[in-house]
Amino acid sequence: MRTNDLRNKSETFKAFVQFGSPRVIATFVALAVGGRLWYGNWGWGDLVIAGTTLFLVGVFEWVVHLFLLHAPEDSFRMTKLRTGTGHRAHHQDPNGMVHLLLNTPESALFAAMFGVFTALWVPVFMWILGFEMLAPYLTGYMLALIGLLHYEWTHLLVHTRYKPKTRVYKRLARNHRLHHYRNEHNWLGVTSNMGDRILGTYPKHKSDVPLSETAKNLGSSLESI
Repeated sequence: MRTNDLRNKSETFKAFVQFGSPRVIATFVALAVGGRLWYGNWGWGDLVIAGTTLFLVGVFEWVVHLFLLHAPEDSFRMTKLRTGTGHRAHHQDPNGMVHLLLNTPESALFAAMFGVFTALWVPVFMWILGFEMLAPYLTGYMLALIGLLHYEWTHLLVHTRYKPKTRVYKRLARNHRLHHYRNEHNWLGVTSNMGDRILGTYPKHKSDVPLSETAKNLGSSLESI
């Protein structure tokens, strides 16, 4: 199956749940939501973390996309960590399903990493503001996991033949296609283009950036990976 075989949300969802990534991340989401509801103690800190998380989504996607997924071929990130191997294959074949979603081990690793990343900033932020730390941390981790699941779903959806109905998703689909077929150095966000707007990779017009010759291979060949 290829993404251009999927014509609507129903077909896309059936394909989506066949992969390990959504199942693994959804399990983490269910556990995180259950844990947050069990702990209770809701407060203003939860609202602060929710708003901050929504703001950070686009910036986080931008950083991961540029520095990990588009890591130079001779960099430590590629030669040792292999952070961009699957993504390079995805650029070679954007409609292929194999490298579009995270694989099962990657999705579990990302879910665990999100827990660590959330622990690095939420408690400190809450301590500075004078709020309780554990409840907002659980909220932040829960929202981060939901964001990861949303990323996987959106990334698949914008590669299918489905035509989004809302203005937001129409823009996301258009921008992601421009990233693949116009210039890989721009439009790095998938579920949010906030990072692109802040960090200067959101051209006002697509004609403002040249048609890239390396959008498909990211400057290298799959044989050398």
